[in-house]
Amino acid sequence: MKTSNKTGYGIWLNLTLAACAVFFFSCLMGDIFGYSVCDFYWKGTLSNEGYVSCLSFLSDEKVRFYVFLTCFYLSTILTYPIIYCVVNLVMNIKKEKIFDKANTRLMTIITACCFLICLICLIGAAATYFLFVISLVGLFVGLVVQCVRLVMDKAIDMRNELDLTV
Repeated sequence: MKTSNKTGYGIWLNLTLAACAVFFFSCLMGDIFGYSVCDFYWKGTLSNEGYVSCLSFLSDEKVRFYVFLTCFYLSTILTYPIIYCVVNLVMNIKKEKIFDKANTRLMTIITACCFLICLICLIGAAATYFLFVISLVGLFVGLVVQCVRLVMDKAIDMRNELDLTV
């Protein structure tokens, strides 16, 4: 029975690695063709609707577009450390290094990147309200990863205490 669990376990880990590869290449293509992609979505979508009108420099649509483009590039730059950390987490799990401080450090990096994406998009939301939604997603993912990290930290501490008692 344990072998079938390990097989299913390995499939999910391999799927996660495949998803990381797809996401990496998507981000890479986004960085290469970022201006064209952003320009395409900017025209004809809701992403260019709504901005903080009290900031007079944002009344120019071109300025708002460049704020949007800047947020796009800064966010994609922060996804590379996230992908790297997720791949390392999966590799550690494959090596059965689960309750390890290295994993909690990787989760801390992921959380920091998610919170930075949240902050960047929150600032960019002054130019387009669409970025506020992205900001909320970054905040939510960062909070979930932080909660898992705290649980892992506690589990590591409990395991260490149990090792000392035995």
